[in-house]
Amino acid sequence: MIVLEGLSLKKVSERIYLLDTYALGLAEFVAAYLVVGSEGSALVDIGYASSLPRVFEGLREAGLKPTDINYVVPTHLHLDHAGGTSQFIKNSKKSIILCHPRAVKHFLDPSKLNASVREIYGDLVSFFGLVEPIPLENIRSVQEYERIEIGDTSLRFIYAPGHAPHQIVVYVEEDQALITGDAVSIDCPSFPLRIPTTPPPSYNHLEAIETLMKLSKLKAKIILRPHFGGIAWSPDYFNEEIALLENWKKNVEEHVKKQSAIDDAVEEIVNQYSQELKNKVATIPFYLYTTIKLSYLGMEKYLREHR
Repeated sequence: MIVLEGLSLKKVSERIYLLDTYALGLAEFVAAYLVVGSEGSALVDIGYASSLPRVFEGLREAGLKPTDINYVVPTHLHLDHAGGTSQFIKNSKKSIILCHPRAVKHFLDPSKLNASVREIYGDLVSFFGLVEPIPLENIRSVQEYERIEIGDTSLRFIYAPGHAPHQIVVYVEEDQALITGDAVSIDCPSFPLRIPTTPPPSYNHLEAIETLMKLSKLKAKIILRPHFGGIAWSPDYFNEEIALLENWKKNVEEHVKKQSAIDDAVEEIVNQYSQELKNKVATIPFYLYTTIKLSYLGMEKYLREHR
C-alpha cells in the first residue's frame, strides 16, 4: 500500500506514520500512530473524542477510511489516548479495540472512567469529550508479549504499568519501533523541556521505574512518543527518564515535608519551568500549569500511600 504524507500525517519509519491529532487545537501535542501492513492497518492511540475529525482527516490523507483500520490500540484509558475510541467504532463497526485486560471493563461501561475525568478536570471535560460504551464484540484484551500480525507487519504488546496500571506499549517488530504511550515524559517541540507524567489516580512510582528499565532492554531503532514524535533509540534516553522521575519524586517530597499548599507548590514549580523556557519559546504553553498540577497530585498521592 502506498501512503502519502499530508498536513496531519508524517512518515516516521517504513510502516509507521505519525498522525497529529491537533489536540485542543494544538499542533505537535498529542500524536496517534498509524501502522500499515500488507493486510490491514492499526491505529495506536486515537486522541480525544474532540480530536476525531483530525484523525479522520489524517486517514483520508493516507488514502484510508475508518473501515480500513483493523485494530485501534489505546495504550491506556486516559482521554488523550483513548477518548475517541467509542466514536471511532461507531464509524467502523468491524474495527477491534486491543487493550490491556484491566481496561476492558471500562470500555464496556465507562461511567467510572468518565466520573474520574470529571472529578480531575472539571469544566475542561467539555473540551475533551467523553467515552461511550463499546460493544463487547469490538473489544479484545491482549496478553503480555502477545503478537498480532497485519500481513507482513507484527505488533507485539508489552505491559507498561506505572503511569497507569492498564498501560501497554507496542513494539512494531519489522521496523524495530517502540510506541511508548505515557511510559515516558512529555517532550513537545512547543515546550522543549521534559515534563514527568505522574497523574492521579493510579500513578505507581516503583512500577514506572521498572517499566522504563524493561523498555531499555528492547532492541529498537526508534522511540515513538505520544507527546511528541519520534527520536532515535538510545539506552541513555531511558536512564535520563528514570533520573527525571527520581528527581521529580524528590521535588514533590520536599514540598510535602514543608507542608506546602498544593497550589503554592505547583506555582513554584511552574515558575521554575517558565524561567528555564524563557529564552527558548516565545510564549509559555497554556497547558503547563494543569500538566504540572496533575503530575504533582499523582506523585503526592503515591507518596502519601507508600509511607
